[in-house]
Amino acid sequence: MFPILTILGGLIVASPLIVAKKPNARQLFARIAPYQGMLGVGVLALGVLWLVRWLPHIGMSFSSLDGALVLAMIVANLLLGFLLGFGLLSGLLARNPSAKQKSEALIAKLTSVQIPLGMGAVGLGVASFVI
Repeated sequence: MFPILTILGGLIVASPLIVAKKPNARQLFARIAPYQGMLGVGVLALGVLWLVRWLPHIGMSFSSLDGALVLAMIVANLLLGFLLGFGLLSGLLARNPSAKQKSEALIAKLTSVQIPLGMGAVGLGVASFVI
C-alpha cells in the first residue's frame, strides 16, 4: 500500500506536466481534486508512521539498496503529503502565526520543485515493485 500511495501522490503532484502532455487527463485530475487534501494528509500520516517504524533500522538504510529506497520513499511521502495536504493543514497552523509563516515558506519552495518531486515519487514507487 505504501508504494501505491507514493505513486498516486506523485501523479497528482505532477499533474501539471501530465495535463500538458495529455489534455484528456484534465478531467481525471478534476475529479480527484476534491480529495487531494485528504489524500495528502493520509500520505503524510503514513510517511510519519513509516519514519517512526524505520528509525530503529536507519543504519540498514545506508547499507542496502532496499533500505535506501524505503528511506527515499519516506522522505518523498512526507514532502508529497505536506504539499497535497497543505490546504487542510493550514487550518491547524492558523493558530500559530510563526508556524504558518514557516509552512508557507516551505510550500513556496516545494511548489518550485513540484513536478520533479512528483515524478521522482512515481519512480520510487515503481522501483519498489521492481526491486
